[in-house]
Amino acid sequence: MADEICIAIENLIRRAPADWLSSTCKALRNLPSTSNSEFVLKNIPNTNNADLSFLMSKVVRSCVGTMSWEALSWALSTANAVYQGSLRSHQIELLWSGPTPANEIAARRIDQALYDLIASAKREILMVTFAAYKIERLVDALRKAALSGVKIRLILEFEQSSEGQLTYDALNAFPAQLRSTCEIYHWPAEKRQRNLAGRPGKLHAKLAIVDDVGLVSSANLTDDAFARNFELGIMVNESDFVSSTKRYFDSLIAEGTLQLL
Repeated sequence: MADEICIAIENLIRRAPADWLSSTCKALRNLPSTSNSEFVLKNIPNTNNADLSFLMSKVVRSCVGTMSWEALSWALSTANAVYQGSLRSHQIELLWSGPTPANEIAARRIDQALYDLIASAKREILMVTFAAYKIERLVDALRKAALSGVKIRLILEFEQSSEGQLTYDALNAFPAQLRSTCEIYHWPAEKRQRNLAGRPGKLHAKLAIVDDVGLVSSANLTDDAFARNFELGIMVNESDFVSSTKRYFDSLIAEGTLQLL
């Protein structure tokens, strides 16, 4: 019976509008404890949603003889709070740069999202990129983060390691003063697989992790990528994703695939 009640409440919470649920919980707390299920269903807020009415009816009938109506109201309130908190901690946001569609879209520019993340950094920043060029605003944001005590790790591509597949080291976009405050990693050529023509793989990932938020996109850290190219990405506020991504790079560093410069 307990499982049946939990399932019924979960199904209701996923469909119920917040205002209606709040009013329903308030009504349940004011009902006499001796009320039967029919009385309860007649004295809670109406809804024109037939599916919602059915789900609420199932919840009420499954609770008869198991818990009071006041207890049900607090169970619904608690379940809803947990559910809403879970939604907030599992957010994915679309990011873009390049052509702007004529209709309004719920998306931020990649560069602005990255600047906002870095400005709010409290503990650590991990950035991975193939190319970096003409990024004065980003450099300034990273410098401020470093001065506030944020740990910064950069995983970059190099001309030598890529054997000429990148002609301008990504490291050159970061001034010496900033480099001295960062941990900088590279992927040695001898650690890379090669294609049939003998050319090594490229460090082509584009990623930023700032504290507990990840930003994955097609954009390199370049003025073209931020201002002119057609790029897409996502910002992920999900603890399991961020933790597993950090562990992935930590493992590559620990085993020597990525090496400190």
